[in-house]
Order: sequence, then C-alpha cells, then structure tokens
Amino acid sequence: MSSRRLHQLAAALILCLAVTLRLDGLGFGLPALLDPDEPIFLLTALKLLRDHTLNPGWFGHPGTTTIYALAVVEAATYGAWHALGRFATQADFARAVYHDPSIVVLPARIFILACGLVTIALTARIAGRLFGPRVALLAALLLAVDPVHIRYSQIIRTDMHSTIFVLLEILAAIAIVRKGRLRDYLLAALWVGFACATKWPAAAAGAAVAGAAIVRWYQHRGESRTILRNLALYALAAVAALFIASPYLFLDYATVIDNLHGEARPFHLGASGHGFLGNLGWYFGGPLATAMGWAGLVLAAFGVWQAARRSPAFLGVLVPVFLVFLVMISAQALIWERWVVPLLPLVTIAAAYGIACLADRARDGVRNPALLALIAAATVPTLATAHVQAAERTVETRQLATAWARAHVPPGDTVTIEHLAFDVVDQPWHFLFPVGDKGCVDVRANLNGMQYSTVGKWRGQRPVVDIGTVAASQLGSCRADWAILSNWDRYRAEPEHFQAEIDNYDRYVRGGHGIIVATFNPKPGKVGGRTVRIVKFPRRALQP
Repeated sequence: MSSRRLHQLAAALILCLAVTLRLDGLGFGLPALLDPDEPIFLLTALKLLRDHTLNPGWFGHPGTTTIYALAVVEAATYGAWHALGRFATQADFARAVYHDPSIVVLPARIFILACGLVTIALTARIAGRLFGPRVALLAALLLAVDPVHIRYSQIIRTDMHSTIFVLLEILAAIAIVRKGRLRDYLLAALWVGFACATKWPAAAAGAAVAGAAIVRWYQHRGESRTILRNLALYALAAVAALFIASPYLFLDYATVIDNLHGEARPFHLGASGHGFLGNLGWYFGGPLATAMGWAGLVLAAFGVWQAARRSPAFLGVLVPVFLVFLVMISAQALIWERWVVPLLPLVTIAAAYGIACLADRARDGVRNPALLALIAAATVPTLATAHVQAAERTVETRQLATAWARAHVPPGDTVTIEHLAFDVVDQPWHFLFPVGDKGCVDVRANLNGMQYSTVGKWRGQRPVVDIGTVAASQLGSCRADWAILSNWDRYRAEPEHFQAEIDNYDRYVRGGHGIIVATFNPKPGKVGGRTVRIVKFPRRALQP
C-alpha cells in the first residue's frame, strides 16, 4: 500500500475514533437541560425564526454566528418534522420545543459536534502545512482523544464554533508568511471578523497576522510598504467582516453595552479567579493538564522549543496566538475551563511535533517502537479521562434527584426546582422556578412562549438564577411542598463571595422549617454534577 493510501486510512480511522468518542453521551441530561447556557442560544435562535428578524437581541459572547447557525438548524429540524407530518405549523413546533427541548437540542449538539470535527481537520491541515503529514496525523489523533475537546464538542456553546475561525485565521496567516498576497490578508480579515462575532476573546487570533507580517518583513525587507498597506487593509476589512457577521453589534449597540456590562463581573459562582499568576497556574494545572495529560504537556513544551527553532511560521504565527490568548484569559477576573478550547489545537500541534522529533532521534531499529511508546504516553491517560468524564455525563446528580422525586413526591404537590428539569415536566405537580426580581414563577404558565429577553429582565445582572439570587422581598413566592436545590452547596463553598445568597437559602429552608430528605453527591468516574439536596417543607406558609 502506498504511503498516501496509508495516511488516508489513518486519517479515516482517527476521524472514526473522534466521532465515536463524541457521540458517547451526546444526549446527556435530555430532556432536562443541565448546562445553563444552552437555553440562551436555543431560545435566541428560536426568537429569530418566530419574529422573522436578524437581531438576536443578546450579544453576551456575542455569539451571533452561532445563533444564526442554530436558527438554520432549528429551521431545518422543523422542516424535516413538518415534511413527516409531525408539526403542522411553526407555532406547534415552538410549543413542542418548550415542552421537550430535546427536539432541537440534539440536532444543535450534532452541529457543535460537527464543528469539533472540523477543528480536528483544520488542526491536521495546519500541522501538515508546517511539519508534514506525519505530524498532521499525530496532531489530529491527540485532539481526537482530548477529553476537554470532547466535552465542548457536545455542548451548545460558542467555543468550538469560534475555534474554527481561529484556525482558519492561522491558516491564512501561514499563507501570508509564505506568499504575502493581499488575498491572504483579506481572507484572514474575514476569519477574524467572524471569530470575534462568535466569541469576543477570539479577536486574539489577529496576533497571527501581526506575527506573520513581522516574519514576512524579516524575510523580505523590500516589501515593507506592501506589508504596511496590506496590514491597513486587513484592519479595515476585519471591521467590515465583523459587520457582515453581526450587523446588530453596530445597529443595536445599546444592547451590546448592556450585555457586556452584565458579562463583566468580579466573581462568579464556581469560577472566581485568583489573580493573573494564580489563573495562569490554574489553566496549566487544570484544563490544559486534563486535556493533554502531564506527559502531553511535557511533549508540547519540547515541541515548542524544537519548532520555534526550525519553523519561522510556527514561531511567528502559532506562538503569538497562544501567548496573547493565554494572557488574555489569565488576566480576567473569572476562570473557565472552556476558555482554553481555542488553545487545544495549538498545544496538540506542538506535542505532535515533539513526539515526531523524539522518535526521529531514536536509533533506526527502535524508531517505530519509540514512536508508538510516545503516542501511548500521550493518549492513554487522556483516553482514560475521556471515558471517566463520559460516564459522569451519563449519570448526573440532578437526574438522580428528579428520579427520586418521581418516586416520592405525591400528585398535586408544589415543587420549587432550580434547574431546567424537563424530565419531570409531565409529572402531576405544580412547578415553581426562581428567576430573580420576579421571585419564583409558575413553570407551566410560562412554557408556551417565554422569551429569553423576558427572563433577562427578571434576572437583571445576576449571573445565575436560583433561590440564592431571588429578591429577598419575593422569597415568599417560592413557597412549596418540596424544593430541589442544586446550587446551595456551591454557594456554601464560597462564603467570602456569596454570603448574601447563603443567607437567602437559610431564610428559605430554615425559615420555612424545611427538612433535607435526600442528598445526591457526585462520585468520580460514576456520577457527575454537583451536590443536590431535596428539601421537604411542612404544609404551612413559608416565612421569607
């Protein structure tokens, strides 16, 4: 078999592995929505279809390209079901979605999964352009088994989608280093505009073009004026591309400013930062170590050292993007695992090159065994982590809590619940859901068309909605026979930031003479999620 055929076969096997790992647990939680951000994107996309508008009315990420893409997915989903005779009208479809979100959640997650596969292909393409087909396959393999990449290939968010544009920007920047054509600058401008319209921090991808221009100037001093002209056109074209990708960033700037103000907060439940150096250490010791394993990180460091000496394009394009992005996220007040997603392809390329360099240094007789050993050292730990995390996503504490409730809560009782538990919406109970200034609202009364903009007004600048963040004056509206509390213990773990929220829970539970009747804790490798407590209240009015 020819070398080309072998590489094609290996690429196909890696793709199959990537798909298999990402399909495992893709439907986690459904029909309940366990990720708090998925409904934002789904409801906003549904709004575009319902109101026949291109204005999302929300720009927190800003997420515009993702929301537009999800609107297309939702329209295609409706079209397919309509053709099959399931839904006669769009209104019927919308009502069904509000009662069973999995109708659109699963197709939307498949879209994000496809984005993840595209990032693997683009990573291989970048690695191949820089270091050849062997490193391309190694980089694709490392990213295919990366547990953090797998996780965010299954969640409806902007991270994986924006990474596509970041990688396309890098490819265009590599072309600038090699050819210096205006078309490559303009193409890069298109990608950075779309990247920024998808997720604000993706603007760091612009460092790729800046670095490419410096390398190009260093290698071709006579092109100075041309390079400066191209950079100026790149900047103008990038703004134009941002407008094309998200016109209402410019047309509805008041909402943009309000959303950005809401996103900028000094601390967040479960994500409060530790200062620049503390955040930097957390990203390396947490998400990146989880994604690559310690052996993978060591190989990546060795690969950076080797590649920076041998490849001007790597040093001028990939390294600046990595550093700018890492500094940008480490300087934030908050820390999130998902913020490293655009960095994962870059780290895997470095690790793949490190593996190739070490294997090449081995003697002829042991070169292939050395290569296999290095691949195993880099992939076995991450595969094990991916398996554990898939198991934890499949069984979650909030699902265990609602299963307990189905078995123990009598018909006709009122239940206050803090997560979007569509898995019990058909139960014969009255449901209350906390939303902030409004207090707790009747779930069924709002299921047939609640808009995210309405919820946004109720929640104000609150990062989450739960009993802890309900206005104290409205706590009485949350009186119930039972409460399923999924954030109480999370607040209690951070009293330095959330004493007011902790006091709210104390007033609600103890003031109402509530008794904890069931507790569900996560178990590593078996049960995911957070501690969930079920509280039973006596049949009398709660005192806020």
